[in-house]
Amino acid sequence: MSDTPDDETAPESGIELDPAEESKMRELLKGALSSKRDDAPPDSEFLRGVQKRLRDRSGGKFYADGWSTAKHPPTYTYLWTSILMLAIVLAVYATLTSLVGEAAEVENQPAPVQIVFPKSR
Repeated sequence: MSDTPDDETAPESGIELDPAEESKMRELLKGALSSKRDDAPPDSEFLRGVQKRLRDRSGGKFYADGWSTAKHPPTYTYLWTSILMLAIVLAVYATLTSLVGEAAEVENQPAPVQIVFPKSR
């Protein structure tokens, strides 16, 4: 299959382009559809700057915690939170385990049933 379509297979859009405009349009499309990108991703400092300005302008309403604008993640906060949650889970487990006893046997007897027949007319 060739890059340039034949005039017979090209759909008719009713718009006539000059050959120079057509080649320019094709180059733009090829550039937009190409898989490799020369642009580098935005710098993380740019994002931090935007978040800091939003926090300053909003009076601390947005990004007030400072975690999202920090350069390094708050590893110790995550560590202490996980240790605290583990201690709570272990305390609850120890408490509930001590409340569990031996299963008590229960006598299950059916309740007496009295059948009531409808009155005949």
